[in-house]
Amino acid sequence: MSTTLVPAGDGDEFSLTPYQKGRAGRAQRRAELEIFQHGLTTGVQAECEIQDAQALADVIRTSLNEELDLLDWGLHRADGSAAKTELVARKVNTLSTINDRRISRHFGR
Repeated sequence: MSTTLVPAGDGDEFSLTPYQKGRAGRAQRRAELEIFQHGLTTGVQAECEIQDAQALADVIRTSLNEELDLLDWGLHRADGSAAKTELVARKVNTLSTINDRRISRHFGR
């Protein structure tokens, strides 16, 4: 901490008793410790947010890949049939809905 709670001046306005100087010194140390702990806490919170964002991106990417793979496979199987294409669309939509709910439950706080 750059400033100190214990006045450094020798003038009458800043003359403290030894007891007051001791209290001020203890308060200074407590303040420095609190600031240090705050820095650690916010650093941990920031790192957790970064990890969560990266995990969420990975999960969404994986979900999308699975949905697209199912769509590609299903359209290939549908072989131009409108009824089969509709079935594929519904199943891909179902998979997407399930994935979205799972992601929201896990990351949605």
